[in-house]
Amino acid sequence: MSDRRSSAVPRSLSPCRFAPGLSRLFAPTLAPVLALGLIGGIAMPVSAQSLPGSSGSSGSSGNIGSVNDLGGSVDPSSAGAGSATIGSTGSTGTQSLAGLGTLPPLGTGSQNTLATPPIGMEAEPVTVSEVRHKEIGDPRVAGGDTRFERWWIASESMNRVLPVEIWRSASDAPAPMLYLLDGVDSPSPSGWLLPGGVQDAFAGEHVTLVMPARADGSLHADWQNDDPVLSRNAWQTFLTEELPPLLESGELPFTGKRGVAGLSMGAASAVTLAERRPDLFSAVGAIAGCYTARDDLGFVLAKIVTETRGGNIANLWGPRTDPAYAENDGLLHAEKLRGKTLYLATATGMPDATEWDRNGRDLLRFSQGTGLEIATHACTVAMDRRLDELGIPARVDYLPTGLHNWDNFGRFIAPMRDTLMPALR
Repeated sequence: MSDRRSSAVPRSLSPCRFAPGLSRLFAPTLAPVLALGLIGGIAMPVSAQSLPGSSGSSGSSGNIGSVNDLGGSVDPSSAGAGSATIGSTGSTGTQSLAGLGTLPPLGTGSQNTLATPPIGMEAEPVTVSEVRHKEIGDPRVAGGDTRFERWWIASESMNRVLPVEIWRSASDAPAPMLYLLDGVDSPSPSGWLLPGGVQDAFAGEHVTLVMPARADGSLHADWQNDDPVLSRNAWQTFLTEELPPLLESGELPFTGKRGVAGLSMGAASAVTLAERRPDLFSAVGAIAGCYTARDDLGFVLAKIVTETRGGNIANLWGPRTDPAYAENDGLLHAEKLRGKTLYLATATGMPDATEWDRNGRDLLRFSQGTGLEIATHACTVAMDRRLDELGIPARVDYLPTGLHNWDNFGRFIAPMRDTLMPALR
């Protein structure tokens, strides 16, 4: 991995970087083709999505299965798929696709059919945000360790009751809080826990881990309209205004320091949250994400995030001409990250010698994991360069091989921890 927290080392000279010339080539010329190829893959009937004889068993990592087991899921990052998520990716620099009509609606037929249906709105309006119920321990998480808690929180802004998962610090002394945002399925238990094992990676740290769940296909954004499938989404409001006072009311001893990190869909969300509310978060982590939906690839992949989970991107930020796209653009507002401790990471999408077997010899999962990580590499480079232009230091790690899956994401958790925790202690 390459540690480039100081701009004294030119970012273009990172020894693990995908060749800069190829990055520039993929971005403007191949990205739209890549995106359309991904859409073509997920639009196929399930019966056509794997080669005859491809294995449906888990790979050696224990968390990668066949697409046939997932009803045509295109979420190699969720816990349900056990391997990876589609993020709000893209940084192509092209502007050729116009309007919402460039792609057909993907619809619910292409979503992860084994994912839990989105949590709908309450019959009676939620008039105050509050903790409704708490569950202590879950046999699926660390054998039922009671440091794991699931708080069911009523959100006034969303009129929904949603789970927020917590891994308590080891002692009762005041601790900082690190919010961890999931990928597209935003499962419960969180993918950070299963298969991420984040509780083990942070075992030696005094920190409370906060994992909001069930933000299915939402980009953790405030949507303009209620969605018939994905319900009412006001995640920015929830995460920055409603949730912190409930977490910090005294039951969880708190030092006053917060960080936020995410992977894939959640990586873009973490950056956007920190930019929208720079007063809240002093450290920001982003693994395998992309940070704009204003260009072609970003828009297409945002559409994939929302519509493979049954939603309609028109309910998110409206047509591409809407100012909301600029308001939620991580690249445009990167100046607001100044003064924060920053960690970004991505691989290249290039497989190593064991990747085919570890992906169950599933061609669709393998090709999607490759394409998505190529995309996240390109847009991580774009954010890296943007920060460099602004003179904002960051650690940005590039690995020469790795697909868009938890085998890859997990390699970045420890260096992210080592980068962010000094700012939170």
